[in-house]
Amino acid sequence: MTIYTVLTFANPAVLWGLLALAIPVIIHLFNFRRVKRVQFSNIALLKKVKEESSSKRKLVELLILLSRLMFIAFLILAFAQPIFKDNANDQELSDEVLIYLDNSLSMDMPVSSQQSAFDRAYSLSTGVVDAYPESAKFKFLENGYGNSLNTSYTASTIKDRFTELELSGVGRSMDEIQSRIAASGFRGDVYLISDFQKSNENELASIASDSLRNYYLMPIEGENNNNLYFDTAYLENSFLLGAMKNNLKVVLRNEGTEDFEDVNVRLFFDDQLSSTAVVNVSANGITEHIFEIDQSAKGLSNAKVILDDSKVLFDNEYFLTLNNIERVIVHEVKGPNSNGFIEQLYADNELFNYQAFSANNIDNNELLQSDIIILNQLSDFSNQLISALKTFLERNGTVLIIPSAESNFQTFSQLGLTIRFDSDERLGLGQPNFQNPFFDGVFENTNEAIAMPEASITYRLINSELGMLNFKNGREFLSKAELPLGNAYVFSSDFGAEATSFPSHSLFVPVMYKLALGSKVNLSKLYYLTDEQTMVYPLEENLTANDIITLSDGESVITPDQRISGKNLIMEIPKDELTAGHYTIMKGEIELGTIAFNQSKAESSVERHSIDELETLAQAKNINVIQAEDGIEVNRELTAGIKGINLWKYALMLGLLFLFAEVILIRYL
Repeated sequence: MTIYTVLTFANPAVLWGLLALAIPVIIHLFNFRRVKRVQFSNIALLKKVKEESSSKRKLVELLILLSRLMFIAFLILAFAQPIFKDNANDQELSDEVLIYLDNSLSMDMPVSSQQSAFDRAYSLSTGVVDAYPESAKFKFLENGYGNSLNTSYTASTIKDRFTELELSGVGRSMDEIQSRIAASGFRGDVYLISDFQKSNENELASIASDSLRNYYLMPIEGENNNNLYFDTAYLENSFLLGAMKNNLKVVLRNEGTEDFEDVNVRLFFDDQLSSTAVVNVSANGITEHIFEIDQSAKGLSNAKVILDDSKVLFDNEYFLTLNNIERVIVHEVKGPNSNGFIEQLYADNELFNYQAFSANNIDNNELLQSDIIILNQLSDFSNQLISALKTFLERNGTVLIIPSAESNFQTFSQLGLTIRFDSDERLGLGQPNFQNPFFDGVFENTNEAIAMPEASITYRLINSELGMLNFKNGREFLSKAELPLGNAYVFSSDFGAEATSFPSHSLFVPVMYKLALGSKVNLSKLYYLTDEQTMVYPLEENLTANDIITLSDGESVITPDQRISGKNLIMEIPKDELTAGHYTIMKGEIELGTIAFNQSKAESSVERHSIDELETLAQAKNINVIQAEDGIEVNRELTAGIKGINLWKYALMLGLLFLFAEVILIRYL
């Protein structure tokens, strides 16, 4: 029960009128009425009557005086307009009100056996509206930004807007919400009704530093803070490929304090069940499950995994696109001393579209359509080739360099590569780093006793970002260069028999396949998150700047900001419009491919800003925390704690009551 402890007055100066209470007291004490003398022969009887009536009259006069004093006192109090509040503050409710109602998926959590957090948020919102007069102007904000903050609502129309609202796949941090409110220029009362999921530690700082608005934080706490969700999913081999071994790895994360046992995980292709599994995930733990991919299955581009457990109320679907890659375009530029290993590997192969060029006869247009360009033992690069390679790398292309014994270092520097001569010592290669994702799926077993090839340490890439294969002394045999754009891989020697035995080693084929296939599929992701900035999709046909690409989920069509870079489609991800699911990439009526989107990881987290954190924030005079379970309680809290209860009507009624009592006393007693 709330005890009203603070009394304030709207017109405190009127209280000086209480000094007028002295007037009736003075009149009562100094009653100067004249007494008329009457002669009686015997006053014994009159004396007795006088004593009795004098005692009665004094009591009546005191009651009349008290009634008169109370009438004057309550009349003055009525004009002073007393107000009772729960808390000592000088805040008042504004005529401008903005209500943010969090409708993210996490608000689907239960707060009681019959009510979700979203249902309670609706009730609290209506309670806020009811606490304001009919003349108040309301503005509304939700996660999808479905309406402008320039739109004003009345009390009745904003309630209608509440009833239309549904859960959205868009999550917002509190600093995003505050930034949007501040950008609108709104001044007034701001109500933040949310479960206050924690996106980052400092997201509430923008609210604490905003002194232009009054903030009312209304946290909604769920009865269950456990959640199991898909953390990630990936292909073991990074691509789907013919008969090569391939598995889909699904990682589940439990952020709660309770174990999840016997959870059903199901894999679907085109809504057809493909595989099932039962997993256990310990509290605050991670579990990985592997699904073997059937390459003959249909609908791989429309895949999803589903969690089936009564305690998982949202985040139970994860959408994937397992696109079979098209043939990789491999272009080889041959030097005069190049061997035939590359051609033998990629030519007449169903996985690759191979074409070779002489160093003196290059078709730039064809070269720029490559997925990977292999420079095979060129001693020097023409200006034409340098120009084409620069453009190719700027488009995030992949270049593989097999140097020649007579390579010109100056030529490499024009591509951003710093290469120097090394010892030219012939040495065996060390064991592969099996933790490197590059080797996922290459080895059936991670056998540490692999017989490795030998090679000469002829060249050394100075600006190396990562060594893919290393010599036993730590020098790098195959290096990835650190470049601002594109990917460049450099071998330390040519492929002549005197320089290396690598081309005749069993490691040669999978490594070269990985390099070629990776040039294409590293741009084709299994899924994107809705809060990512951009998506990149490799195209199989050339598009122009006039081609308009859309995303369709079967019900709606979205046209994101987009651009074409080489054979890559780059699109800005429209966070406010996307929901989790599969989208078809369309050029007019032509389907170019499928892409999958999943919700942000932040929306899956059960970590929330605690009440203590919010109370600490509320130490600022313009920030309040309201904890309520329904709209009626919100209305009372706002009325009693901020708006206050006006008592002038009650004071006036009491004053009239005492005036009536005075009249009765004078008239009948």
